[in-house]
Amino acid sequence: MSDEITFTVERSEPGYNHVRLTGTYTGPATVEEVKKRFYHEYFGGREAWCRDGRFGCVYHID
Repeated sequence: MSDEITFTVERSEPGYNHVRLTGTYTGPATVEEVKKRFYHEYFGGREAWCRDGRFGCVYHID
């Protein structure tokens, strides 16, 4: 049994200097893993969540 996590972005909504993502995942995921995978390296992000196979976050692009 693999513990590999696969994130699939189903919706990407651009805004002013940020992008809101929502989607699904397989495997055991945590909020920290969502942040690590999707937050911008320098500008960060906010509002990360994951529950029942769904995830979402906002990542900053400026």
